[in-house]
Amino acid sequence: MGKLLFMMIAAGAAGLAGWAVTEPFAPGLGESFAGWQMVFSFIVGACIGGTIGAISGWIQGSRTHFLRGLLLGALLGGFGGYVGLQLGGTLATAIFGPAIFDLQRGANPLVVPARMLVFVPFGGLLGVMHGLGSRSLRRGIQGAIGGMIGGAVGGLVFDLVGSIVGPALLRASGQLTGEVGLVSRAIASAAMGAAIGLFIGIVEILGRKAWVRLELGRNEGKEWIVDAPQTFIGRSESAHVPLFGDPNVMPMHACIVRGGGNYRLVDGGSALGIGHNGIRVPEALLNHGDTINIGSFSLRFLLRSPSTVAVASDRQPLAPVAAGLPQVQTAQTFSLVATSGPISGQKFPLRSDLVLGREGALAFDQAASRRHASFTPSPSGVLVRDLGSTNGTLVNGMRVQEMALRPGDFVTIGSTTFRLE
Repeated sequence: MGKLLFMMIAAGAAGLAGWAVTEPFAPGLGESFAGWQMVFSFIVGACIGGTIGAISGWIQGSRTHFLRGLLLGALLGGFGGYVGLQLGGTLATAIFGPAIFDLQRGANPLVVPARMLVFVPFGGLLGVMHGLGSRSLRRGIQGAIGGMIGGAVGGLVFDLVGSIVGPALLRASGQLTGEVGLVSRAIASAAMGAAIGLFIGIVEILGRKAWVRLELGRNEGKEWIVDAPQTFIGRSESAHVPLFGDPNVMPMHACIVRGGGNYRLVDGGSALGIGHNGIRVPEALLNHGDTINIGSFSLRFLLRSPSTVAVASDRQPLAPVAAGLPQVQTAQTFSLVATSGPISGQKFPLRSDLVLGREGALAFDQAASRRHASFTPSPSGVLVRDLGSTNGTLVNGMRVQEMALRPGDFVTIGSTTFRLE
């Protein structure tokens, strides 16, 4: 609810800002509004679209999404506002007649629905452009619905305010006729922006079919809609679900693939893997309420209409993806504990082959190669193998190509030193 309120207030303020920029250039009574309306619709649309896009990107959680939403929202919003207002005006005059907005003919009750019709395509195309900026057809449709409702509200407010404020302003100035649309345009611009922002958000929430909620990790409670054919999860700025603060999380660590009415969680080739309900898996079909473990993060997968999906995955009670997964003890368990370097203090259980380097857990260690060294556990010990790294792999201070490790040995990769336990 807080996000919807913030979106409504910010989009309303953006509409008012667009009006403030264009109003000083508004023509007087008897002059043509055609040219000015083109500028007005583009700037107000750009302000509202840019604001909605920026807020959506900010909510998604990365600077890349924020900037992309701001720039694309402003550009597409300006285009949608311009085309939408022209389309709305054409439809209104075609249905209600070319003289529907002629003030010289006196009061006409059909002016209100005609004005609403003018602004419906304006809001609808703004919403469509918001969806296109999000690279989602579903959000485009949802945005169009919410935008059309918001546009209709803006058109309604314009005439209601005009019918009340206009006569009062004329009486105050001692005139019988005059241009008194300033207040109506200001309030309508703000109301239209607020309504478009609010209803786009409401329709998006009501129309979502699947989403994930962060339950363990930084920004707990944050939610992301899963509506793309492939929803990527990782620490990349461009990931659909960006998770920051854990170097164990790969840039594109995992992916939720949507198809055939099902959602499948797939490992993106990460060194530490992914977890599904506390069990490490290469991939798994997702059901409502399932837990997704990515590094130290835990996400809850949610469906609007839950249905049981037959689970068909290669489940193995292997090493936990990170601290968020339960430990499963076996007779012989080895672990690497970082004793120095950027990830000092972190522990890596060795229950399967592990590759360390800047593509994995050592992303912040510039002295490490992308794929620096591999560790292969066996009942008798752990074999470390250098993978052609630039700075080499050191065991107890000595550079090695391949060596069997014993508990207590120290392995140095880049500027990070591990102790085998």
